[in-house]
Amino acid sequence: MKAYIVCPYNKSGGTRSLHQLGNRLVENGIDVYMYYGLKGKRDKVNKLLYADSNAKIATKIDDNKENILIVPESDTGWLDKFHNIRKVIWWLSLYFYLENNIWWRSKFRTKFFNQPNFFNYLRYVHIKLKEPAVSYIFPKELKNIDYHLYNCEYVHRYLLEQGIQKSKMTYLCGPIDVEAKDKKALSTVKENLIVYNPAKASPYFIKKVLKYMNKNYSSYIFKPLKGLNHEELLMYLKKAKVYLDLGYFPGPERIPREASVNYCNIITSTVGAAENSEDVPIPKKFKFDLKKENVSKICELIVDMCDNYDEYVHYFDKYRRKTLSQINNFNSDVDKFVKIMDLM
Repeated sequence: MKAYIVCPYNKSGGTRSLHQLGNRLVENGIDVYMYYGLKGKRDKVNKLLYADSNAKIATKIDDNKENILIVPESDTGWLDKFHNIRKVIWWLSLYFYLENNIWWRSKFRTKFFNQPNFFNYLRYVHIKLKEPAVSYIFPKELKNIDYHLYNCEYVHRYLLEQGIQKSKMTYLCGPIDVEAKDKKALSTVKENLIVYNPAKASPYFIKKVLKYMNKNYSSYIFKPLKGLNHEELLMYLKKAKVYLDLGYFPGPERIPREASVNYCNIITSTVGAAENSEDVPIPKKFKFDLKKENVSKICELIVDMCDNYDEYVHYFDKYRRKTLSQINNFNSDVDKFVKIMDLM
């Protein structure tokens, strides 16, 4: 049996997960190939994206019923190119699947950026003119896929809504690349530093928070987590007392999980996977709708979390435990998937 994993050739949380899966499949004795490409176009590369990857690079896919083709939910159009191979979608998010529908993407972004509704149409026309049509598996066709892997409850609920049978899906979440930290050791290096991820944050809302803090609490330092390698990112998480994520959560998200094991106090939005208590298991009082009236509440909470760090940090123990369990259980979860594939 050969396993082909379709993957874009750029480093991200999703591509890291796909390579982690490939490594564990290799350990199961499977002949694994990374097939680098995006939206129907293969990337002609001769070097694996991650140095620790044990898979091989494929230039073509053997469309044989004995083999498995695994694609991320963001790029399911590849599945239409093959007819015999067993097909698997690994749902690393929900948003990046839904945004293949341009109208859905237009409405979501208009709302997220706090723009008037007529921007729906302007954005839709702009995308239609700028981007070529993308092939993807429509929701009504998902039941025809051989198997689904989902990495969070947010996606699980969606698959159930689409009528996917429980026997055709199982949980698999890519683990973060950090180990458990010592709380006592970290507490000695914590500063009144607030780190935030601007990549998926609402620019409208984060500007209001920063403006309020600068006006009322200018001594507190904010650091955007951008333009950093992984080691630099972890360095800031170790120092920070608060991790702020006012963005959309397409799935479990790696940086919030890394913040949890580095004993940051955490504040999130209620968008996407952050809305439910299973995927981001922190108290509801630390999750906020992105509304203007919540700006001052968030800022007051940030200050209190910094000034009384030790009184808050225990609220995130459940999130830490969940994150560590994903690390500890990943191999056995992949092994379970392999056994299911053997029986198909």
